[in-house]
Amino acid sequence: MQSFLGSLNYYSKFIEDCAIYAAVLYELREVDSAAMSKPETRSRIQNLAAAVGDDIEETGKSAEADLRWIRAQKSFSKLMEKVASTPILRHFRPELQPVVVVYANDWAISAALMQEHDDMFHPVMFASRTLKSNELNYGIVEKEVLALLRVLDLGHNLLVGREIKVLARYSTLAWLFRSSGLQGRLGQWAALLSPWTLEIVKCTKGEDEILGAIAATITPRAEVDQALIAIVPRKEPRRKIQAPIPTVYPGESLWVVSFDGSARVKRGGGAYSAILWKLPEWTVVRARSEYADGLTVNEAEYRGLLLCMDLLEGENQQRLVVCGDSNLVIRQVRGEIDCKPPGVTLLRQKALDRLLAWPDHELLHVKRDWNGSADSLAGAALQSQAGVEVEEDSDFENLVTLNRLEEILVAREAEEHPSAKISPVATRSTGDSRSRPTVLQEEVVRDLRIGRIKQAQDEEVWIAGLKKHLLGAVHDLSPEDIRSYNTVGSDYEVDLDVLLFYCPPAKRTTEERDAAGGP
Repeated sequence: MQSFLGSLNYYSKFIEDCAIYAAVLYELREVDSAAMSKPETRSRIQNLAAAVGDDIEETGKSAEADLRWIRAQKSFSKLMEKVASTPILRHFRPELQPVVVVYANDWAISAALMQEHDDMFHPVMFASRTLKSNELNYGIVEKEVLALLRVLDLGHNLLVGREIKVLARYSTLAWLFRSSGLQGRLGQWAALLSPWTLEIVKCTKGEDEILGAIAATITPRAEVDQALIAIVPRKEPRRKIQAPIPTVYPGESLWVVSFDGSARVKRGGGAYSAILWKLPEWTVVRARSEYADGLTVNEAEYRGLLLCMDLLEGENQQRLVVCGDSNLVIRQVRGEIDCKPPGVTLLRQKALDRLLAWPDHELLHVKRDWNGSADSLAGAALQSQAGVEVEEDSDFENLVTLNRLEEILVAREAEEHPSAKISPVATRSTGDSRSRPTVLQEEVVRDLRIGRIKQAQDEEVWIAGLKKHLLGAVHDLSPEDIRSYNTVGSDYEVDLDVLLFYCPPAKRTTEERDAAGGP
């Protein structure tokens, strides 16, 4: 089988839709080929394929493995026929206009480079391939663009600098070259095709171009989909795995840990934080932040997760919910995506080893807005370049105020949890002294944000100098700084909280200019 597939690398330029027919064979493993080498297995599959015919989907006589071998047998037979009856390729003639016929279906693309000889199109080269998993959801026009790009790439030396006629089944391909508002991959493809001189022609059944292609033994476009049904590989686009949100039952006792990490390239360091919550009261048991040099954002996030495990040391074993706003870290620890950087891989393995001590744990990705408590701790540590152990009651109150995780961890009805029927439900009013403040919550959050913004502005030399200039404290400024601040000072203002705001002058309307008598 490997020898046959190797020979197809050469014959692919003679066989139209070669990759489409060979896709099923490439999916076979070495163990499968060894099993097929047995005479009794091969005879059984051939007999079953002959009995089933083309309608292999409606048969109930065979298992999925047999259906796979039936498709492989049909593909192998079809390729053998095409190798024996391939059309004679013509040499490329520079004086004739090149014509490209593109075709795409749900799972493959193909293109044929042809030239007209005696009112008949003869093939010069074929190009085809199956679609990648991320390309299966593309629209039909996007798939035709992929086919066009592939034949232009393989036949670049033959086609460069020439006017090319492109035959497509959909007229929307021509829109790609006329539209000026393309975004994403369509804009990139339009840029790649911009150096080429292309004439896009929509071809329908019965046109001279298609008749010429049929006469040149090219499979009719209208019949290709039906002809490939028996051998189509069972490929589906990847589906997003949506992890269920953990459910907290009323009165259930469990641990919730939240973590966050951040880093700055200029300072070459990063900070991370972790908070241990006790449910059902939603009280802060411990909270800590740390700072380290030479950290990336992902490394800081992983260290925040490890810091959560440090906070859990010595606590009773019970259900654990881990919350973080890093989608990458959460999915890597779940095993949904790979982890390639060596440093991050080592941290991931450490986190997995620590989580083994908590068999009943769940990982939950939350948005940054819901992770405000851990985010505020990490941000403060990054600004001060030093970690802190939260001990003051006022600091605990601030963390509770910023916490929004309880909006994510939804509580079910009491009857859905057996223990909830006999256990008293602890509420915030009967829970801990550090309950969420019910008054001035917005003012507390506002003061916290103002303090963080003011601290960040004071750390920037030019912002601090501009604020002094606007407030009149110019005795510490040099003459050069004063001249510089005079230039831009009219566009800035300082409010009552000593925060700097950018206030550019608004453009005057025609009526205002006329009233002022200015230009």
